[in-house]
Order: sequence, then C-alpha cells, then structure tokens
Amino acid sequence: MDALLDSTYNTIQPGTTDFEFYKLLKKILSTIKDGHLYCSLPPTLQKYRKEKARFFPLRLYFTEYHTYQANLGNAQIPAGSEILTINNQSIELIRKNVMEYIVSDGNIQTKKLKILNDFFYFYYYLSQGEQSLYAIKIKTPDGAIKQIKITGKPEKELVGDENENKPAKHLQLAIKDNNTAILTLKSFEKSQLEKTGENFPEFLKKSFATLHQKGIKKLIIDLRGNTGGRDTYGPLLYSYLTQQPFQYYKRLTAATTDLPYDEFKSSISSYNNLNKEMLLKTSPHNYQLKNTAHPNLQHTHPQPNNYKGKLWLLIDGLSFSTTAEFCAIVSSNNRGKFIGEETGGTYEGNTSGVQIESTLPHSKIQISFGTIKYDMAVKPAKKKARGIIPQYKIQQDISGKADSQLNYALKLTKK
Repeated sequence: MDALLDSTYNTIQPGTTDFEFYKLLKKILSTIKDGHLYCSLPPTLQKYRKEKARFFPLRLYFTEYHTYQANLGNAQIPAGSEILTINNQSIELIRKNVMEYIVSDGNIQTKKLKILNDFFYFYYYLSQGEQSLYAIKIKTPDGAIKQIKITGKPEKELVGDENENKPAKHLQLAIKDNNTAILTLKSFEKSQLEKTGENFPEFLKKSFATLHQKGIKKLIIDLRGNTGGRDTYGPLLYSYLTQQPFQYYKRLTAATTDLPYDEFKSSISSYNNLNKEMLLKTSPHNYQLKNTAHPNLQHTHPQPNNYKGKLWLLIDGLSFSTTAEFCAIVSSNNRGKFIGEETGGTYEGNTSGVQIESTLPHSKIQISFGTIKYDMAVKPAKKKARGIIPQYKIQQDISGKADSQLNYALKLTKK
C-alpha cells in the first residue's frame, strides 16, 4: 500500500489535470481490490461527460475469452459478430487496460466483465481518451473478417431510460411443473423494495409457506443481478433452507472507534445501536465488535416451513455484497448447487457496513468506503480472494433471446 500510494503521489505534477488525477484514483481503488469502494468524477468532468463528450458507440458483450457486438440491428455489423481490434489495438489489450480502472472484490473478474457490458464506452474513454472516429475489425458469425469505421456519440444516445428495464417486482415466486419452483430475488435493498411496495420478510414467509403447502421438492433461487442490500436478509433467507441453527458472521472488525455512530442506529442500519462500548480492542488498529453489536453475530435458528428439498442457485458477476455472503454460507454448508458465473463478492467476506463519503477539497471528487470488515463463518476457502465458483459454469446466451442459465437449471431439475 505504501509503495502504491507513494509512487502514485510522485506522478502528480503542477500540470496534472482533473481527468488525469481521477484516473490515478480509479487505478488505486482498483488495485486495493475492494468492490465497495467508489470514486466520483469531478463536477466539471461530469458536466462535460453529459453535455459534450463523445464515446465509443457500440455496446459490447464480454465473455471470459471473447468480445462480441451486443447491439442488434446495426447494418454494418451483423448480430453476434466478434470484435477483434479497435483503432488497431487488440481487444485483449484493450480489455486488460480498461480493467485497471474497475473496482472488484479480490481477484474476481466476472463483476468487471458485467460492468464492461454496460459501461465499456466510459472505461474505454477513461483508458484511451476521447476519440471522434473508431476503426473496428470484426469477425462475422460466418467467419468473414471486415473493417468498418464508426463515429463517437454522446452518452445520452448510448444509455436508455434507467427506468426502462426496472422490474415491476424484485421478488417473485413461480411454481412450475415437475414439483419445481423458482424464487427470484433481484434485490436485498430495503429502500429499493419499499419503492415497489415489497416487504422482504413477509415475502419469504408467504413464499415458503406456499412451497410447504404444495410439497415442492425442487427449488431454484435466482440471484443474478442482485447487488446486495440489508445484511440481515441473508441469514433470514438461509434460515428457511436449513434445519440446524447456524452462525453467519465469524467476526466484524473496525479500524477505529471514531465511527459515525448515528448512522449505526438500528432504525437506519442492521446494527444494534452501535456504541464504543460494543468495540473490543484486539490490536493497535483492530476493534472487534461484540456479539451484542449485530444480530448476525449470534446464532440464527431455522424458520417454520423451512425447505428441505433440492436446491439450485443462479449467480453471476453482479451477485455481490449481501448476496455473495448468503451464497458463501450455502456453499460452505453444501446446501445447494450453483449455476452460472462466479459471484462478484468474495467467499470470505468484504469491507462494507456503513459507508463514509469523503469529498477531496480541491478536485471535489467523492470517495466512498466501508467502515466494517466482515468475516464470514465459513470453511476455509479453496481459492483465496475469489467468489463462489459455480459447479455448472454456464455462459448466458449472447443474443439475449434465451435464458441459457435458467434453462440449464430447469433441465437439472428434471433429471
């Protein structure tokens, strides 16, 4: 950390621009490997980004080894074409460069790829600077190599209405044939659920009562795209899937007693009105939270109507934070099988809790960081600094016309 910060500091000169300084910060945050870190654009650059900047105009779809054009109906580029180069740079090199600016937990790549699928235009701009013309080499689905040129576009022409793809409901239960049910959980964020009139504890109570009443033996839980939320919802969900009391968090740790205690009130967060007396000093810069500080530090007991049948879980690179915590407990206890992509959050835990936002005085860039280190009560990790890796690695259909991962899960339930 000292080497990283010192070497970065030494590159700052009197002529360093806000844009260059922002790039330095983004690289630092990415190198720290904490997916909860956030860094905003300086206000002047944010204004320029929205009003004047021109960006790479195609939406791309990144897989582990290939990159495809995801836009449909482009006359120049057939759907499903593979991108080989942009402005004479290989897409592999471009991918490596843009990845250096994206934050993610540990050594996880799937979250970075998911972010690139939505915001490649911005990270390419960050890596390469603004360009008005792009020369692209592609390979069409029939194997032909083509060279095309396209012009940059403003962001408003690349990004649709943010409300367009928002689901009417984040929580859904669907009963299928063959004694199978699909439980779709798109968010654990209490405030987000309240906007659509959804109550997470009530939804689970009703859903698992329905599963019990109908004698469902096969359950698929869809956690794709669920970036997390309230940390008490993870053990609540698991309490419907187990017959034994369990521990969820192994420990919670702070680096200081100087915390924003008003934000740790139970009316705002999941903590039990945290105060200094709840922190036990274990070393000069470590303060462990006592079991009275958070309900997830205590043993959780099974719920009535808990589900005893077979379980499959759909996950991807956006299964993050609370979602990854829940998946870690499921994985550690061998409660179900995972399908899809590695989670965006690490198996061992994360640094989050109440976030602090700090505004840098000259650039006005906002940095957001977590105040609590979460250690999960799980068996030792097989791969350090990685997420939950699915037993069935299934790539989603590139065209978006079919749900490859869900279809694969449904096939497994029929075996």
